[in-house]
Amino acid sequence: GVSVASGIPDFRSPGGMYDTLRPELITATPRERQLMQYDPTFVVSWDIFSQNPFPYMEVRRPFILGTQQHKWKATIAHRFAELLHKKTKKLTRVYTQNIDGLDRQCDIPDDIIVNVHGSIAVAYCEGCGAGYDFPEFCKKVKSNI
Repeated sequence: GVSVASGIPDFRSPGGMYDTLRPELITATPRERQLMQYDPTFVVSWDIFSQNPFPYMEVRRPFILGTQQHKWKATIAHRFAELLHKKTKKLTRVYTQNIDGLDRQCDIPDDIIVNVHGSIAVAYCEGCGAGYDFPEFCKKVKSNI
């Protein structure tokens, strides 16, 4: 994806999250660890998150906090979309499956960016649906995960 060039680790590549997952170090039941060992994608599945959010939050903690610290910068691909918008004024939509928000580091209007999988900028409680301000969410991740 376009964000990998910024240094954000991906999920599937060699050295990515699934490849480096160590279930024995994750706050999980023995059964959950066994499932993650068999299939590393289990760590990000709704099945486990709805019962035990710790495995997902633990493996995503570096990404969440790194995003807050602006550890990663928009790539040349992000800047290309920005250039299209600025120079041609013909860019009507930017569809992204990335939740990292790097598109928003560019001079592209928020109303034309479509975050297909949501954005890290706002977290929602899965129980009640209440939104969390990103800095407040990061504070909870830092202190509780």
